[in-house]
Amino acid sequence: MTAVPGYQRGWSKHELLHLDRAAKFLAANGTIVESDRGVTDEGDPWFVFCDRLSGEIVGHFARIDGHYVACVPFRGGAVTGYVLRDLINQFLRRHVHRPPQRVPRARRRTNADGDRALA
Repeated sequence: MTAVPGYQRGWSKHELLHLDRAAKFLAANGTIVESDRGVTDEGDPWFVFCDRLSGEIVGHFARIDGHYVACVPFRGGAVTGYVLRDLINQFLRRHVHRPPQRVPRARRRTNADGDRALA
């Protein structure tokens, strides 16, 4: 495949910094994420955030023909734009306003000394 001037395969360092900022924001707001990324057969980069506890997809990003697409599952479709930072900000606003997921509480147990300990 011949490289086209101005066309970049994969994510740039600058784009990855924006996506990393989003992961840190999600963590600060209670959703620890893992990420994965790749390039489609057509050469379009994609990036996905998954909830570390549930494995559910939190958000999916792609760059297609020079514009960005972000999908937040079950939140009414995709958001598109030409500025990744703005698109990530829209994604984060949508994510923060979703109902919180229930995380099981640790059971407490009393040990032989009468102290409480996590089970």
